[in-house]
Amino acid sequence: MQEEDDVIVDAYREAFRRYAKDGVIDMDHRLKHRFNFQIHRLEDLIRELSGVIPPYRQSQFFITLIKNGAGEKTIGRFVFPIVRDLLFIVPKGVAHSSKYWSRDVSGYFVSFNIEFFLQSSFPKQHIVDKKLFKRSIRPYIVLTKEEMGKLEGIYEYLIGEYKGEQTRKNEMLAIRVLEMIVLCDRFFTDLQELKHESIYNSVVERFSDLIRKNYKEHKSVAYYAGELHMHPNHLNAMVKKFTGLTAKGTITDYLLVEAKFLLHTTSLTIKEIAYMLGFDEPDRFSSFFRKNLKLSPSQYKLTPV
Repeated sequence: MQEEDDVIVDAYREAFRRYAKDGVIDMDHRLKHRFNFQIHRLEDLIRELSGVIPPYRQSQFFITLIKNGAGEKTIGRFVFPIVRDLLFIVPKGVAHSSKYWSRDVSGYFVSFNIEFFLQSSFPKQHIVDKKLFKRSIRPYIVLTKEEMGKLEGIYEYLIGEYKGEQTRKNEMLAIRVLEMIVLCDRFFTDLQELKHESIYNSVVERFSDLIRKNYKEHKSVAYYAGELHMHPNHLNAMVKKFTGLTAKGTITDYLLVEAKFLLHTTSLTIKEIAYMLGFDEPDRFSSFFRKNLKLSPSQYKLTPV
């Protein structure tokens, strides 16, 4: 199984090297092979990847446990320090990157996709409906020693099972990963309910989903407030309290992420990208882009990331 681990890490390292200038690397298109499941000791992974993981997105779920380390992690719009006893979650399709300040890192990393569970006949709602995989949730928490111990036990079991040759191995892995998901979901819920720390808001989640589905046609806060049956000022205050961005800033941020992704990962012209993002004139897209990034789309396209 060590050979398979090496193949996976080599594939990611090569994709990071070749496509770092994409802006946000789309691993679903850049990797030659799909990996339904992988698990690593974090110290091994960070050493192989030299401590820096460029921005990328993938149709995988990621659960990482930091036992020791320091650095900075970005998941979507959330940027936070990497510290001891940290748990962070990356929902599928969300762009993320990492910078570790030193190689003195320890912990665990596991990723999987829905296909990994479907091959074991697990209903997918057990995974996709969990609160911790919502895009609007604050994706990180610091755990207690007791919580750390529970998760470490599951990770160690997964590593042992993954490297072994027992029959029906994938079913056992799927069962323990599902246990991990339920346990992590409980940790996030307990943090909100018992420590009165807000990590999830259903309105903000619905707002995020609406933007993802409608950003090409609708770019005004008023539209989304209407869909959510609330006043624009109320929506703005709620989104800003939870995410730090205004409602308009959230819409703008989503458009910029998509624009930068298209500029760096496709051969589409700026005119084609403008229409793809719902701008009725390319000049309006260019003005929007320049206003927010102080660069024209064509300048950004030529700028190394």
